Amino acid sequence: MIELAAHEERLALFAEGIAGRYFHIKPSGDFAGRAFSLAADQSALTSDTLFLPEHLDGPDPTAYRVLALQQLGHREFGSFTFDFAMALTRVPGLTDHEVPTLSGRASDFERFYHQFALPALISRLLHLCERVRVDALLVRRYPGIRRHLRRFRAHLLERQPPAAVDSLNGAVHALRCRALGADSAALTTLDATGLLAPALAVLDDLDQAPGDVYASAAAAARLYAQLSPLADATAPGEILLLDEELAEPGNWLQREARLTDWRDELAALDASLAVEQLHGDDVSAADSDGLTDGQMRPDDLALKAMQDDRDTLARRIDMERSAIRDALGADTPDARSFRYDEWDYQQRRYLPRWCRLFESRLAPDPEADLAKLQAVIRTHRPGVQKPLEQIRPLGYQRVFRQADGDELDFNAVIAARQDVRAGQSPDDRVYSRRDRIHRDVCAAFLVDLSASTDDAVDGEAGEGERRIIDVQREAMLVMSAALEQLGDSYGVYGFSGYGRDCVDFFVAKEPAEPFRPGTLAAIAGMKPKRSTRMGPAIRHAVGKLQASGNALRVLLIISDGFPQDCDYGPDRGDHEYGVQDTARALREAHDKGVETFCITVDRSGHDYLKRMCPESRYLVIEEVEDLPAQLSKVYEALTA
Repeated sequence: MIELAAHEERLALFAEGIAGRYFHIKPSGDFAGRAFSLAADQSALTSDTLFLPEHLDGPDPTAYRVLALQQLGHREFGSFTFDFAMALTRVPGLTDHEVPTLSGRASDFERFYHQFALPALISRLLHLCERVRVDALLVRRYPGIRRHLRRFRAHLLERQPPAAVDSLNGAVHALRCRALGADSAALTTLDATGLLAPALAVLDDLDQAPGDVYASAAAAARLYAQLSPLADATAPGEILLLDEELAEPGNWLQREARLTDWRDELAALDASLAVEQLHGDDVSAADSDGLTDGQMRPDDLALKAMQDDRDTLARRIDMERSAIRDALGADTPDARSFRYDEWDYQQRRYLPRWCRLFESRLAPDPEADLAKLQAVIRTHRPGVQKPLEQIRPLGYQRVFRQADGDELDFNAVIAARQDVRAGQSPDDRVYSRRDRIHRDVCAAFLVDLSASTDDAVDGEAGEGERRIIDVQREAMLVMSAALEQLGDSYGVYGFSGYGRDCVDFFVAKEPAEPFRPGTLAAIAGMKPKRSTRMGPAIRHAVGKLQASGNALRVLLIISDGFPQDCDYGPDRGDHEYGVQDTARALREAHDKGVETFCITVDRSGHDYLKRMCPESRYLVIEEVEDLPAQLSKVYEALTA
């Protein structure tokens, strides 16, 4: 049995190499759009996610690569650009009749299916035709996949070999076998209906000349007509069995593409409205002469109609966005996902790749008063920077055995002379020079952005009250400004999330980035989010510190409470589970050479912090406003 979790990272890299953009890799069970019963050779694609079977009994792990490439192929070769209006012109005999059961937000695929008496049958046939078309194009575009595709197809055929064809389901299964590479002549020998040979010829023609998605639609319509006698002889209940293998994420992706068109249309309407309103303001009062009370000028009526159209489209976009988000999961644009183990203290073992973490940039707060934040920096930076200056290296040190320098290194000269006398090649690095001392430090500040940080500093939040998040944000701004002067490398991150499959990790600044106005705006964008699943966030931050290559690596975690989440352990009320997983993550960091320190503004923090880390590795701040000064003292102690 091959598990998807063990191959997610490599598949994400593979998909990015093919498509030129990042795709999340998720198990198909995470797809929430509708009943998502997958056949073993099916998977699904959304705009930023490949949904693949959680387990495969395929011949080898390359089967996952085949599935991923097939789904990327649907995107690359235009499966989801299907337009029903275009299909009416490209598919012979296709007509457009109203279908009362369809909503106004039905996808173009669904409209196509419901032009036929048996939507389930035409849907299945179009899926088979698209499989043949896309596979044929993939082999032409990526020849290296040919042998892997052949091996995976053979495995699927072995699991469900061709069988006698004496019914509609039997004929559809034979067509599926042809889509998996079975020989058409061999399949014809199993046919007892006399209808299979012309149907197989349709797929053979499509394989030889793949065309576009409308070629598949036309082929599916031909197959439907050829199999209609079998459909007429099949009980309705048996035809419904075809639905068991159907998965329609394509409908959602196509609706998502249409949503983009609607957004463009809305932007055009907004622009037109702005022009019309400007024109209306320039109309003289004389244009209103002759109108009775309650009457409106024709231009005003046209403007009102345009505004109504705009509002209707905006509501439609909101409704469609909500439906798509509900189907495809959380909206995570420009995010990358990672999987991390979690420590189950009750079973005394790791749950492998248990949590999914999404890393994304912090969106700047457009409403933030940056001038006010800069004033905070100017006010508090001197008090924070002064103790840090005590650890700033000001002198030089002499470096020996250099290829060039301002003095000879006599020890190196003597060693070189000895090498010459011994008949060996001497080392020509015989100089020394004075180099400025540099601090080889990289720090990561990990800020808790849980919902509780929205609480007021001194009680219940009210209008204008200072909140915990405000103090945390200001502390990070002041520390960032001070560390810029010190010259240490540092990153600023936030974390939150809800559930083990949606741990959010927000990047305000990476260690290699300078402090820019955009950094100020990003830190200003730190806002209360959801829950506090610390373990995965710590493990991810440690990975960033390890990648920095610095000799001294420091992780400071700033929080306002204990680790908790909706599913942090089998019992939501068991807070010990989250504490133990966080303690294990901190221990892992220590084992990897990362110095850690936890700072909390929760006055009851001693109760759980003493179980998470040694007493010398945490600090409970009684007064939240003391956070900036205390943070600088901790940093000084860790990096001096």
